[in-house]
Amino acid sequence: MDSTSLVANSVPPSSATLRPERSGSALLPLARRLPLLMLAFAVPGIITASHTWFYAQAKDSTYPFGRALLMQVPPWQYWAFATPLILALGRRFRLERGVWPRGLAAHLTALAALMVPYVTLIYLLSRATGETWLSENSLGQMLPLMMAKYSVLSLLIYGGILSIGYAVDYHRRYREGELAQSQLETRLAQAQLEALRAQLHPHFLFNTLNAISVLVRKQDTVGSIRMLTGVSELLRMALHNTGRQHVPFHEDLDFLERYLDIEQTRFQDRLQVVRAIDPATLGALVPSLILQPLVENAIKHGLATRSGAGRVELRASREGARLVLEVLDDGPGLVSGWDRRDGCIGVANVRARLHQLYADRHAFTLENRAGGGVRARLELPFQAAPSEALGT
Repeated sequence: MDSTSLVANSVPPSSATLRPERSGSALLPLARRLPLLMLAFAVPGIITASHTWFYAQAKDSTYPFGRALLMQVPPWQYWAFATPLILALGRRFRLERGVWPRGLAAHLTALAALMVPYVTLIYLLSRATGETWLSENSLGQMLPLMMAKYSVLSLLIYGGILSIGYAVDYHRRYREGELAQSQLETRLAQAQLEALRAQLHPHFLFNTLNAISVLVRKQDTVGSIRMLTGVSELLRMALHNTGRQHVPFHEDLDFLERYLDIEQTRFQDRLQVVRAIDPATLGALVPSLILQPLVENAIKHGLATRSGAGRVELRASREGARLVLEVLDDGPGLVSGWDRRDGCIGVANVRARLHQLYADRHAFTLENRAGGGVRARLELPFQAAPSEALGT
């Protein structure tokens, strides 16, 4: 046996996946892979047996190949049986900074203990195959010499098994670390999205309650009751969507219609809403409450700042693999530096949520229209909602 290059291939990746604190139970799962280990260690056994046979042919052409197999394969199979123990010891006594002296002492002791039956097996096989130089000496006489002879080879095999075990273990830890980091980033992004979405609830609720207070002061009982009913329905729908970042577009439109009912009660005949919704877009997935802040922004800056009537237009269409949503108004338009002023919570919220959900796979523009007013345009990847979501 003079080759250890194939030992690296003899340890299956799963053989080093036990945690250090469970090293006492490492032997059982590794032992279940013993047939694979035996098959893997048979490869270097056959190679060294072939080498021995070809070398013997130069001296004795009658030297049988079966004899070479008997001399070489069983000792390699011995290391297949020893591999689970070596890997378990590797988990228990790690060769790492701060603890490597203790680990090294443990492994050298284990190596010496494993070599005793190893060289004993070689001695017995040699006698069985008629090696005269061993048949004339007892095991007690030959054991120290054979221990010295096979010490380097045994150290290489033991170290190779241990090294591959550590390499697989470090790779597993690296992958687990990547997975944990990915999960942490996902949870962080989810928490940020929830915070952004939750920010919308008090935002539009505050504005709506202010509008209700105005109607109460005007003693408009019918309008006040209608708006309170609308707020109740909005809150119910918002609670229903808690925890859902994406909803079918028809659900977001339903929420928006409730909101527009409240705003039309507030502004009465001054607010005109025009809808141009392609039916093919109703089943698309969109971020929950994505249009409401844009419509609120259009009403606030396009209608509330003037005494006359105003118009808000909603458009939805599909352009290939993109879903295009637009909110237009006929107000005075955007002034210079509008995005640096206070009160742009809704627009900032939309930008942040779209960036979290789609990164660079979306487009969001807010610009003045040529004929007056503002256009908010969203381009999102078109993704059909699941059939069960459409059914609800």
